[in-house]
Amino acid sequence: MRFRLMIRHLFMLSLLLAGLSGCSKSSLQDKPSGQSNPNILTEDQKLERIESHDRAFLALNEKIRDPFILAAPDGYFYLTGTAAGSHWGDTIGIHLWRSLDLAKWESLGFVWDLYKDGEVQNSWHFSQPLKNPDFKNPRAVWAPEIHFLNSTFWIPHCLNISGHGLLRSTTGKAEGPYEVYPMIANKGIDAHLYQENGDTYYLWGADMIARMDKDMKGLAEEPEKLRHDGKHPLGYEGVLLLKFDDKYVHIASGRYGYEPTDTYDLYYAVSKNLKGPYGKRRMMIKNAGHGNLLQDHNGRWWSTAFDHAFIDPDNPLRWNCWLVPIDIEVTRDDVLVHVKDERFRPTAEDQAFVSKLAETGVPAAWEGKSPWWRPE
Repeated sequence: MRFRLMIRHLFMLSLLLAGLSGCSKSSLQDKPSGQSNPNILTEDQKLERIESHDRAFLALNEKIRDPFILAAPDGYFYLTGTAAGSHWGDTIGIHLWRSLDLAKWESLGFVWDLYKDGEVQNSWHFSQPLKNPDFKNPRAVWAPEIHFLNSTFWIPHCLNISGHGLLRSTTGKAEGPYEVYPMIANKGIDAHLYQENGDTYYLWGADMIARMDKDMKGLAEEPEKLRHDGKHPLGYEGVLLLKFDDKYVHIASGRYGYEPTDTYDLYYAVSKNLKGPYGKRRMMIKNAGHGNLLQDHNGRWWSTAFDHAFIDPDNPLRWNCWLVPIDIEVTRDDVLVHVKDERFRPTAEDQAFVSKLAETGVPAAWEGKSPWWRPE
């Protein structure tokens, strides 16, 4: 069995290397359709999916976790995410892609490299103590996002060994160059930005928030948790904050071993006050993992997704950016998210279980354990 597995792994590696030969790191784009993996679509096929807006699809066939897409004012969509982890990836930094239509993607390469730009800038990342020096990447940049605020681009990001902060484009262009700002906090992961009425808020984890100084180099107030009704936390990572009319939507992600499906999902709750209390906890998008919501140029809503059962398990590029079509309905008192692809749509049973957890809280058997732990 081990021999057969070794041969299979070597075969898959040879296919990957063959596909990459002759390509520079910055020129890797979507691979041609055909086919060992039916999920890999041509640009025309992806445009058909975008137009129909009824079925999720693989948007970019590159290995990436925590995909985040910004619809920027220059007309481009910019995509980034975790391009290297503790055990995979060769370059530690911020890889950025752009697209005019969400179908054809152009790599801009690494717009900030930890071991080049970070060392020159004497960045805070190197002051964080290593936890596992024997890992392939004892330091890795996790879950970067890209935002356009105050006439330039910002990249909130975190370090795999804890700690998070911002990068700022010095040119007002998405491709940078970027300068590193001081570390915001030395604990936690998954940084996010939200701005309204001239104030910028910095968020991290699943629910931490604080207003920033005007220069965005620090916090202007003590951080606090977004307040929620119910006994179960919204999530444990991947915080996002959006506003529809007068209603705030708090989004977070998590995989819970005590939920029947054992899937990595997005959850949400709604409030008319920025810091809460937020109301009913609901599953927003099943199988989305740590993702974000965006509108295309025709106003259609999508969610990114990367870690789910519909990715080919034999594909060396297992984690990659999918787009899931959704509709958002804003009522007088609520915001409703309708998932159009049933593979990513929470079932009535899913929502009933989530509602029950709001009453009972985390099961006692999980006390002191990771949320994703499952009994043998």
